[in-house]
Amino acid sequence: MKKLFFTILIFSSIIFSQEKSHLANDNLFSPTNIKRFADYLFCQKDYLRAANEYERILSLVQNDSIEFKIALSYLEMGNFSEASTRFNSIKKSSSFYKSAQAQSLKSVFQTGDIVQFRNQYLDINSNKAYLDSAGMASLYMFSFLLTEEPLPNEDEFIKTFPIAEKNKIKNFYDWKQDPLEKSPLKAAIFSAVIPGAGKIYANEYSDGIYAFIATLVAGYLAFDNFKAGHDFRGWIFSGLTVGFYAGNIYGSAAAVQIYNARIRFDFINELKAFLEDKNYFLQVFNFCN
Repeated sequence: MKKLFFTILIFSSIIFSQEKSHLANDNLFSPTNIKRFADYLFCQKDYLRAANEYERILSLVQNDSIEFKIALSYLEMGNFSEASTRFNSIKKSSSFYKSAQAQSLKSVFQTGDIVQFRNQYLDINSNKAYLDSAGMASLYMFSFLLTEEPLPNEDEFIKTFPIAEKNKIKNFYDWKQDPLEKSPLKAAIFSAVIPGAGKIYANEYSDGIYAFIATLVAGYLAFDNFKAGHDFRGWIFSGLTVGFYAGNIYGSAAAVQIYNARIRFDFINELKAFLEDKNYFLQVFNFCN
């Protein structure tokens, strides 16, 4: 009898422990716990795994903030196409709709397709009730600084930006209107008059001095050899003189072209750094407080 009692007791304990373990596992994989884990991954900037975990929740419960976080995750990963698609899938009834439309435009902007960005902006902006229009208007105007198109009127351009940014924006505008670039033709003319002067004009001072000395020395040696009756050596040094002279003219024009390319590259990088710092003039979402 006692053996039977203990057998029943042990069997009941095993069943109870299994049920308890099963309940614990069910609780571990509950939507609440999955969301906590996904939020942790998101705040650790592990966006790929965060998006995957958020997707698991959406299969169980529809949630606007989770849909928005999934789109933000793709945006942070640099998958701009998928991010735009996700932002556009957020319904008009959602409290995140305006922000999602703005973030969708930001995604398109970051692909570098300025034409598509502007077309999409104008299309969405036709119904201003559904757009964070202040930030997007600033980004729309800013896009003209990144292309070769003529800039809009200065007053119209600058007034779209926040007051705190107007001085910086005006500096960008002035640079775009009157770039700090130099003329290859001027460089060539300077070097034709004084060898190496065009290189100095292009801020290549050591090369300019070298070109001047090389041309001067070769010319002197040619003259000295002709004067001494060494015609053969005179012609050799004459050829070198012509080569140095022509080369410094061509090199000066090329140096200015390189200088201008570097100036444009630095300007574009400064624009992009400014945009990043200002979050593309959009609201900053901090889900990690």
